[in-house]
Amino acid sequence: MILEIARPEDSWDLKQFYKEFHIGELMEFTIDRPDDFFTPYDIQSDQHVTYLLRHPENRTIQGVATFIIQNVWLGNRLRTVAVARDLRILPNRQAILSWGQYFMPVLDEIRKGYDVDYFFSVLNMSEAKVLNTFIRPRHHKRPWPRYHLFRRFNIVSIHGILPGTENPLPKMRIRKADPAWHDSLMYYILQKKKSKELSSIYDRASLENFIQRWKNLSLNDFYIALDSQDNIVGCVAPWSAAQIQEFIPHRYNLVAHNFRQFLKFGKWLGWTRTLTKPVPRLKREAPLNFRYMTCFLADNEDIFEALLWRVYHEVQPYEFLVYLQMRTDLYMRPPAGWVSAMLPYGLYCLVPPDEEMPEFLHPSYDAACDWEPFYV
Repeated sequence: MILEIARPEDSWDLKQFYKEFHIGELMEFTIDRPDDFFTPYDIQSDQHVTYLLRHPENRTIQGVATFIIQNVWLGNRLRTVAVARDLRILPNRQAILSWGQYFMPVLDEIRKGYDVDYFFSVLNMSEAKVLNTFIRPRHHKRPWPRYHLFRRFNIVSIHGILPGTENPLPKMRIRKADPAWHDSLMYYILQKKKSKELSSIYDRASLENFIQRWKNLSLNDFYIALDSQDNIVGCVAPWSAAQIQEFIPHRYNLVAHNFRQFLKFGKWLGWTRTLTKPVPRLKREAPLNFRYMTCFLADNEDIFEALLWRVYHEVQPYEFLVYLQMRTDLYMRPPAGWVSAMLPYGLYCLVPPDEEMPEFLHPSYDAACDWEPFYV
């Protein structure tokens, strides 16, 4: 197998290859990128590199993996990290063995080429096969990085509101952030994010760069919550990844199927919003309809829920909401009375076998962490 770095002209072939993989256990789905294959990486960082594993004779793609290079706040200072994501390898022995041989040399190449301090990756904690492959490999015939759990978090989806549930702060002023509020909004976001672990927002310039990278998102799209003195006490930007990265369901397992049927019944009663039917039922591909709750920040759980109320009732009636809750952010747990679902994830630090474990991985080091749901 031949390993090479992907080029912009490889986008179409990569999109077709990427869409061949059916992933997920509760819901089996494929991921489509109608725009450009590299757009999601451009949103996450200005620097990224994608490696292709090609067949030596027919040049067909056998595997792909991407590394996002970012400057982030980590261990009380600014560091450069590489986030490994979107690994896809064809299920044949030659491709799997070849990637195993290339993995450590790739990490060394990225570390030297981009002056990377540490490597990270996100794994779905509910998929035993994934955990067994990366966290608990059976054999150690070749060098393999050790995966150390850095933080746990949940991807939370909001699908409806049960009868009798009330807005905890019905009189709170929540409005769109017009230009007069931009400076105050940027100050609030910076104060909330700059000291969090793995935050790529650590000064005004990095925040401006963060906003500019997000396609079809501006400060005008933010909702802000205000207290009686006109201080911002919460914010969120509901953002759609349609035409950038879409999730197309092909099959629901029994648990997910029952949940989808409940949502259908709840919609008839005016409580919930449904999930997209799988491809075999629709006879065509149709993506899930949802909004990412980007930069979701609040001073307490009541303000958090008040923002949920406002956004839920202002997005399209067929869209549900998705946000990320770090296990330490207790105020972001799904509020009582809301119809929700959660998927557990782990953010892991990859440590080469010949290196010591970093200090920030010590169990006593449990500072708040920053991550966006679109990065998962």
